[in-house]
Amino acid sequence: MNYVLAISGGVDSVVLLDMASESREEAAIGRFIIAHFDHGIRTESNEDAELVRKLAEQYGLPFELRRARLGHDVSEEEARVARYEFLRSVQKKYAPAKIVTAHHQDDLIETIVINLIRGTGWRGLAPMNARLERPLLEMSKAEIVRYAIENQLDWAEDQTNYTHKYFRNRVRGFLLKMTPEQRAELLKLNAKQRILRREIEKILSKIKRSETIDGKYLLGLAPNVAHEVLRVWTRGKLTAPQLKSLLKKLGRAKSGDLLQSGGGVQIGVYRDQFTISRLKTLAKR
Repeated sequence: MNYVLAISGGVDSVVLLDMASESREEAAIGRFIIAHFDHGIRTESNEDAELVRKLAEQYGLPFELRRARLGHDVSEEEARVARYEFLRSVQKKYAPAKIVTAHHQDDLIETIVINLIRGTGWRGLAPMNARLERPLLEMSKAEIVRYAIENQLDWAEDQTNYTHKYFRNRVRGFLLKMTPEQRAELLKLNAKQRILRREIEKILSKIKRSETIDGKYLLGLAPNVAHEVLRVWTRGKLTAPQLKSLLKKLGRAKSGDLLQSGGGVQIGVYRDQFTISRLKTLAKR
């Protein structure tokens, strides 16, 4: 297995690279590839690319670079999408490979808080799924910086991390005021929801493409799990209030009922089976 290390040149990714180099013997089954995406957002981004290129030479690793000119007005989401498109292209080139990022504990907490502000529900407490390798998630930002200083590592400071233009940066300032107890509570909630997420994903893999679902099975699930299963089974066509209402209707439904759920979806009930269909499909018959 190969490992594509997403190295921006910032302190987090430089620490990731150094730690990866320390475990190189353990990863003898594959190799590390340094991947750097130059967004072109800052005028000094060329210097970051040069720093990462020199690090690749220092550690004796392959170096993959892509330059873009996204401009100063690019959104966080646009920059993120462009970066991951590049990382996936490198992953494909060195397949089989996994993408490894330098996300750490503070990033996780920031994402949880952002998701809660945006109202993403329980899934917002369990972000960062397993599609990427994130070996630094147990480390705080303070621990990462301390490691870098103690090991005399060189890194670049991205000034866009300090501008209030980006929502995440504004949330980051808020997190500085959090107490250790508040951080610990969020991490505890995250751990619980990760377990729940894994259980739900196992269920979803079985019913995602199914037109029919066992009623007793669905209604026997914990309400939050049943809500998520129903969301996926109805192809994401329903809003949260519609899902909540539909779940109640299904609990009271009798064989032969035809339930209108909204979103162009209706559910037919026959004995203990629920069958999903779209209104436009029925209209053609």
